Amino acid sequence: MGKIVLIRHGQASFGQPVYDQLSETGKYQAEVTGCYFEQAKIKPTAIYSGTLKRQKETARIVVQHAGLKSEIIEDQIYNEYFYQAIIDSQLPGLLESDPTVSEDVDKAFTDLQAFQRVFSKLLKRWVSGNYDAEGVETFKSYTKRMIDGINAIASKQDNDDIAVVFTSGGFIAMSMHLILGIQDTEALKLGWQIYNCSLTSFYCNDNSFQLETFNSIGHLEMDASPGILSHI
Repeated sequence: MGKIVLIRHGQASFGQPVYDQLSETGKYQAEVTGCYFEQAKIKPTAIYSGTLKRQKETARIVVQHAGLKSEIIEDQIYNEYFYQAIIDSQLPGLLESDPTVSEDVDKAFTDLQAFQRVFSKLLKRWVSGNYDAEGVETFKSYTKRMIDGINAIASKQDNDDIAVVFTSGGFIAMSMHLILGIQDTEALKLGWQIYNCSLTSFYCNDNSFQLETFNSIGHLEMDASPGILSHI
């Protein structure tokens, strides 16, 4: 059976003018992950990445520190949902229906907990499908994109192949919908628990999947540097 390893990008730049780039901590997390790949002698037969900057930066650093020569295949199919489009399309309706969220909205981009409280409500509206907006990827389309992305890799794998995918927390969370059969809306909630540079791995064979690890951070815990565990 082939194996697919999903790696969440390193810590991004929450609260900064540009979120979609690695923080210094994020870069270090990627370095540690790459060194782990080298020490564990993990030799991927294929490497994929989404096209978001934080995903591509993580892939480049991991590959470099793992001493790998493999090409990184970039494809937007492995991108996260576009959170800004969800905010823009869902926030006016949320404020109208629940004015109490305005206080959290005012500090959402400086206070991570406030952001999570607001965004979880925005996601609930998006997931429902009752407030779809023109030009914004629907939850149904996002789910299909995630499934198509994993199946596309699985269809190319032979026994003992290892494909590594640099992606984001939502994509990894939703993979549990495909692999374990968890309801899609419930699977999405796992996104808040996905650590930066964590590893989620599973075996695939003839469109069937068997989970090996979920949200594994042993390689980061062994490093034990202050702040190395994060969810941003």
